[in-house]
Amino acid sequence: MAPWRRAAGAAAVAAAAFAAYHVPETMQPPPGVETWLFFDGVCNLCDGFVNFVYRGDSRGRVRFGALQKHTDLLRSRGAGRYAEGGEEALTTVVVIQGDQVFVRSSAALRVLSVMDQPWRSLSAFSLIPLQLRDAAYDFIGQRRYSVFGKKDTCMLPSGDFKRRFLDYDPSEDERLDPIKR
Repeated sequence: MAPWRRAAGAAAVAAAAFAAYHVPETMQPPPGVETWLFFDGVCNLCDGFVNFVYRGDSRGRVRFGALQKHTDLLRSRGAGRYAEGGEEALTTVVVIQGDQVFVRSSAALRVLSVMDQPWRSLSAFSLIPLQLRDAAYDFIGQRRYSVFGKKDTCMLPSGDFKRRFLDYDPSEDERLDPIKR
């Protein structure tokens, strides 16, 4: 192998390693700002993504909410067009971090950036131009029900998982646990 090819290969590996470390760091929300992930609650692909995030986020930095259940909250944050009844209803996951709203591939990458490694490194894909990323996102999104299916109702999380949902009410646990009375 020619020396220039080895050098080019080593440079590519170094650039990828740098991106895998540095890009997620630049995508972090400010301290104290939560990451809220809104998803299509009847979509099996979306539910799978939420389960993946739950398992890959050991620090619990991401909280969840179904687009169908949080229309008013999404409208108040400037993302009502993606909620049920909006112009682009249920066409994308939505991530809210403070006063910033992210949709489509940018939303998914924002979530990956706050997860544990190795998933955090995947947010380096944000270096791919937005139009290409969102074209791939929309291609999959338009076919998600036919490929992955959908449910009749939104998921009903249980156990520790339900505590990560925006509509979680701790008093429900107290009513169900007779020992805490």
